[in-house]
Amino acid sequence: MDFFALQDEARRKTNLLVLYYCLAVFAIIFSVYFVIVLMFFNDYIYLPYYLYWDTGLFVLVMCATLLVVGIGTLTKVLQLRQGGAVVAEMLGGTLVNPFSDDIDQRRLINVVEEMALASGTPVPPVYLLDNEEGINAFAAGFNSSDAVIGVTKGCIKRLNREQLQGVIAHEFSHIINGDMRLNIRLIGVLAGIIAIANIGYIILRTAGISSRRSRVKDSRRNKEVGAIIVLGIALMIIGYLGVFFAKIIKSAVSRQREYLADASAVQFTRSSSGLAGALKVIGKISEGSQVSSKYAEEASHLFFANITQGFFSNIMSTHPKLLDRIKVLEPSFTGNFDSYDLYVSSDDSSSSSMFVNDRKNIVVDTDHVIDSLGYATMDHLEYASGVLQAIPIEISNAVHEPFSSCVVVYSLLLDTDLQLRSRQLDYLCQHLDTHTYDLVVKFSNILEDADDRIRLPIIEIVLAALRQLSADQYDVFQQHVDNLIHMDDHVSWFEYSLYSVIRRNLKNVFHSNSTNTKPIKSLRYVRNECCILLSALVQAGHLTDETQRLNAFSEGMNVLFGNEQSDQYVGDIVLDHLDRSLDVLSEALPAIKRKIVKACITCVSSDQEITVEESEMLRAVVNALGCPLSPLI
Repeated sequence: MDFFALQDEARRKTNLLVLYYCLAVFAIIFSVYFVIVLMFFNDYIYLPYYLYWDTGLFVLVMCATLLVVGIGTLTKVLQLRQGGAVVAEMLGGTLVNPFSDDIDQRRLINVVEEMALASGTPVPPVYLLDNEEGINAFAAGFNSSDAVIGVTKGCIKRLNREQLQGVIAHEFSHIINGDMRLNIRLIGVLAGIIAIANIGYIILRTAGISSRRSRVKDSRRNKEVGAIIVLGIALMIIGYLGVFFAKIIKSAVSRQREYLADASAVQFTRSSSGLAGALKVIGKISEGSQVSSKYAEEASHLFFANITQGFFSNIMSTHPKLLDRIKVLEPSFTGNFDSYDLYVSSDDSSSSSMFVNDRKNIVVDTDHVIDSLGYATMDHLEYASGVLQAIPIEISNAVHEPFSSCVVVYSLLLDTDLQLRSRQLDYLCQHLDTHTYDLVVKFSNILEDADDRIRLPIIEIVLAALRQLSADQYDVFQQHVDNLIHMDDHVSWFEYSLYSVIRRNLKNVFHSNSTNTKPIKSLRYVRNECCILLSALVQAGHLTDETQRLNAFSEGMNVLFGNEQSDQYVGDIVLDHLDRSLDVLSEALPAIKRKIVKACITCVSSDQEITVEESEMLRAVVNALGCPLSPLI
């Protein structure tokens, strides 16, 4: 399956989860109703079972149960809606310091950045579970823009670079395949159902205290208190039975996604030995993949491997058995973990580089790019490694710290036109302190001699650092960026690409976005938006002849609507209109997005090559649609 098919499957599984959730809740409602009837309405005992029905009582029980379950689910989902960082911190994770003296932590950051740039996803913040000696990792968040990667201490201490790459590639597969949103909702489902058990526990404790007091003051209430205690116990049993079956649902949903993530990781790294090696190390060491956090159980399906060991945990496991996963990767493996050498030699240096050639324009196969969307390869990984090596050391250090990341962005926006550049510097001189202003000038001079192809990757890297700003600091930063871009009343396509990538990936981090729009199921509803988007891409290209532009536009529209010629090329795009069009198109179903992305690539590559500027614009547009586009190499 390609990226869009995987997104469709994730969507179907989410809908299936909602169905299971509703069935579980209604089963709980009926169970609670009959417990109350049998305990508090003795007259019903002497009636046939089919006369136990009391509509008024049932409605009351249903409302109360829905309220409890709904509040439990909603509270947890709203808590986790703040992004993957909340999950990582809940599990005991701390943000990894890119400047740490620990070589293992720096290696981890390097591997994550390579994977992100290679796969076309924003570089996520990385969290370390420093108290966990087992080997495990997770990806958490609602989407790629608020995702984080978390790893245990055992993961970075026990694995070599190749094995670590396999684990991180597995987690990036979850990000790309759309598993994270489903995983967060599973946590919410469990929280809502277990709320019933918690209510039972509260009733039990309250009734127990009341019972102890009644023995001293008045024994006549003992019978009623006893009934309430039994009710509390019954609610706890119902709640935990609901949790039991919810975990079975969670396991069924999760296991196949794990096999899929393993397969994607192997395709990513072009070798099964790294991932298989990591699984073998888990099988050999005594700590295995255990995670001791008290919140680990509710997030068990997020992890790379099972967080507990034992017979019962295997029954309720959210992951396939370790041996089964290894045999898929290495059919010849016998299951003898003790014979595996923990210290297998591995080159811990970065991947070799494919960035050394000086070719600026790229020739692409549109169908191949579409089919490989979301599937980065080792070539992309090597290219990403080269990009990281090509970034000047001063800039590489700056992009990992929030305030210096802002400075790097300002430096990238300084124009080559000396007069405009002077106006931009005057503005920054008035609004920044002396040290920050001097850094802007310094970084700008460094970036003047750098390869244009590192510009957008730098922006993708700074996203993780910019997330650490406060909301007020981010608003000030955004205001400066906006003013620098509009200093000459003209927005270049690179400026738009930079602005779009930053705004779209950080808007949900700093400003809540609760709008829920219906998914777009047909292209006929977004014909105008498609016209605006393709017209913008034509203008962003290097085509100077008007006939070539019209032909490029027509080729893109033909992909979407066939040989219809009624649509007009929009000659002068207002970028606000493009922004609104992308907002609308981002709500399209995956199958519709597939056509839109193909039309975009067809339009840009109509002259059989793609420039750096076109590549930047294309990646920004595809990112805005919620799709990962690997570097065009």
